[in-house]
Amino acid sequence: MTSSQPEGLEALRDQIDGIDAEVAELVAERLRVAEEVAAVKAEAGAAVVDVDREADVKSHYEEAFQRAGVDPEYGRDLAAYLIERSIEREEAVTTLE
Repeated sequence: MTSSQPEGLEALRDQIDGIDAEVAELVAERLRVAEEVAAVKAEAGAAVVDVDREADVKSHYEEAFQRAGVDPEYGRDLAAYLIERSIEREEAVTTLE
């Protein structure tokens, strides 16, 4: 720790780094499942984009963030980002098949 850092800052940053690593693993897992979803949709001839499902996911994120004491809009924004990445992954999978 350098003398310019407040006491305890390094430990808190280490804690955030650990949380970020867990988040990365969860996002990777979510994307792997999205690929499986794409395969099922392709086999069934279903569209990649499901607007009703997207609305449900965004709503669930808002509710979860609200329960956690965090601004629900952050949840909606995160859900939108994850949905975009999932759609990209699903489209890539269905293009390969």
